[in-house]
Amino acid sequence: MTEHQWALPFILPPRDSVRRIRKLGPSEARETHSRQPMAGFEARFTDIVDYIVRITDEIWQDRAVGYIRDTYDAECTIYSQYGVTRTAEAVVRSTLAGIASAPDGDTHHLNVAWSGDELQGFYTAHLGFGRATNVVPSLFGPATGRAYVMRFAADCVSRANKIHTEWLVRDNGAMVRQVGLDADDAARLVAATSVAETYTVAAPTTLAPRNSEIQGPVEDWAHALFDSIWNARRFDRVSQFYADDAVVHSGGARVVHGVPAIAGLAIEILASIPDGTIQIEHVCWSDESDGVIAAVRWVLVGTSARGGILGRQIPVGRPVYMMGSSHFRLNGPRIVEEWTVFDEIAVMALAYRS
Repeated sequence: MTEHQWALPFILPPRDSVRRIRKLGPSEARETHSRQPMAGFEARFTDIVDYIVRITDEIWQDRAVGYIRDTYDAECTIYSQYGVTRTAEAVVRSTLAGIASAPDGDTHHLNVAWSGDELQGFYTAHLGFGRATNVVPSLFGPATGRAYVMRFAADCVSRANKIHTEWLVRDNGAMVRQVGLDADDAARLVAATSVAETYTVAAPTTLAPRNSEIQGPVEDWAHALFDSIWNARRFDRVSQFYADDAVVHSGGARVVHGVPAIAGLAIEILASIPDGTIQIEHVCWSDESDGVIAAVRWVLVGTSARGGILGRQIPVGRPVYMMGSSHFRLNGPRIVEEWTVFDEIAVMALAYRS
């Protein structure tokens, strides 16, 4: 039992104690002793969280871009709403482009939830944010010289020191608005850009079985949350899952406090995809310094409508999907803080492109 588990709405199985990254003192951040069996990984990594945090910092902060060849499988696959990237060499090229587009950018870590082991491989759900200045023209429009803060979620499957599959979401809606660009103009530019391989998501059907790999107490809790509030549209049940004073940091840099506002935000998101259904694709968790955090990777699939977060200009009735990642911090039986990352610009671009 973890130190935070006694009041949780689910029972967590025992597992290795790994590096924590939230609210650490200097001595804790410098710990280097091994915590977890890591066959095939470099000996300097103490556990899977240490691996993800350190390679991210070294590649993006220290500019060790070529280190990607040591930490990504040669035939890896990265999925995002902007297309599919295949091979480590393609990741090197996209990383160079990313650093060049934000030369003063930095990276900060909010949470790394995980599952798996050294034999079957590890799954990590990495939540973080970066700060940069929009000094270079981008896919979304001209440079404006303004600063921005943008959250990201990177879910990775790795084994023996190599990432072989990744799902990447960045909050480009927050970035576009902070630098002073128009969201619809940015989405139209994205829609006009060709991609070598599009990442497609099929609409759910009533015959689709629940993913048999998503099972267990925390997974059941996540399904209950999304099915009750999002799929059943029972916004009156928000208080069953969220504390009265809970705070939600959501896509587009939206922040809401309290149960009524949390319900209102869910309604605003669904108003843009009113026939949408959320499918849970993976659930894992972390036992952090300030509580247990459950991380859920999901996709919302449906057709576009005007009046919600996607605005009042997009084409209606177009097939769209939204990749998302939600990290829920619990203190006792209910959620006290949530970070959700999605990219509304990418969703809008789907509507303009269809």
